[in-house]
Amino acid sequence: MRRFFTSEFDFDPDKIVMCSNCSTCRWTCTSYEEFGTEAMFAGGRLRLLRSYIERKLTVDDDFVKAVYACSTCEQCVERCPIKVPYVEIIEDLRKRLVEIGKGPYGGLGAMGDRVFHKHNPYDGDPTTRADWLTPDLKVSDDSKWGYFVGCTGSFRRMEIPVATVKMLNHFGIEPQILGNEEYCCCSPLIRTGQVKKPVYKKQEDGSKKLVGVVDVGEVINHNIEEFKSRGVEHLIYSCSGCYRTTTLDWPKFYRERGGILPFSTQHLSQFLALRFKKGELKWKNGYNEKVTYHDPCHLGRHVGILDAPREVIKSIPGIELVEMERNRYDSKCCGAGGGFKAGFGDEAISVASRRIDEAIETGATTLISSCVFCKLNFMDAVKKHDYKIKVVNIEDLFIDLMELS
Repeated sequence: MRRFFTSEFDFDPDKIVMCSNCSTCRWTCTSYEEFGTEAMFAGGRLRLLRSYIERKLTVDDDFVKAVYACSTCEQCVERCPIKVPYVEIIEDLRKRLVEIGKGPYGGLGAMGDRVFHKHNPYDGDPTTRADWLTPDLKVSDDSKWGYFVGCTGSFRRMEIPVATVKMLNHFGIEPQILGNEEYCCCSPLIRTGQVKKPVYKKQEDGSKKLVGVVDVGEVINHNIEEFKSRGVEHLIYSCSGCYRTTTLDWPKFYRERGGILPFSTQHLSQFLALRFKKGELKWKNGYNEKVTYHDPCHLGRHVGILDAPREVIKSIPGIELVEMERNRYDSKCCGAGGGFKAGFGDEAISVASRRIDEAIETGATTLISSCVFCKLNFMDAVKKHDYKIKVVNIEDLFIDLMELS
């Protein structure tokens, strides 16, 4: 079967024409629920893409917006009766849009520029990356355990790495961290197509001068080699996005350089669940409240970690865990992933608000997650609408109930 080809796109038609146009994915799509138009859900986007290719249409701003108004949550893939690899297609499409200079959408390109210049998408000073590390937190220079902090923990939600290291210290582990040698995991760049993105500097005359290219493979390889050179064998993550990217994306880039990952990876919820099973986790206090758990897309649907967080929560004395109507593989997206929050900030908070409404409907007083981005977006929604529900991550509960704060 011949490939679809225009001057702008070159796609394998077998992937695109797989879609049976049943539109089952429409009713589970975060983007469609927010925008309400045909171009804003998986099946609609594939039909839009086919139209642009078959009719040889020129890519315009509306097309680019539709392609990027997706959180890559994979709710569509989960519901698809024939499992069209939609997220894979959309990320390939975004990559192509960047290559031809039509993407990324809006201000998302700044993330790539910042990773090129400062190794993080927040424009944070890399020399301050470990400023959250206080004297009471114990880290090591030769431990077999490493902790990948992530950019959001380093520059936006510093309480998360503090809690994670306290948790590890409680179990006698003093992890290695890379400090200013830790670079972005590259999830924001891969999800938005900035795998190889030219970086320019604006000149006084208004022209642009090419100063380099942000190369995801080089950034990822740097992180891997840093941990490898320090003898790290087990790597812990508190960020679900970083964990997903390391587990599913890093090997694709690292294999090109001759090997599989030289260390095991573990999300902190898995770490705690294993400690509980071994009898090493003994709670000092209980939590006598009704709670509900939100499955982060990157941790749940993408990687399949569904039981470990629930095992940890259920192990807490006095707690009552109630499920939202949509949970586990069917969990709704919080609206923060895939560049959606960075590109569509107001809409992302709206998506989070609808998820919080579902949590409140269960009668829960606390919404628990295990993702930095989910927590941040939920907290933004709580602040905007003054919701009367607590939003915490599993590590927050651990620190509180173990009296480690």
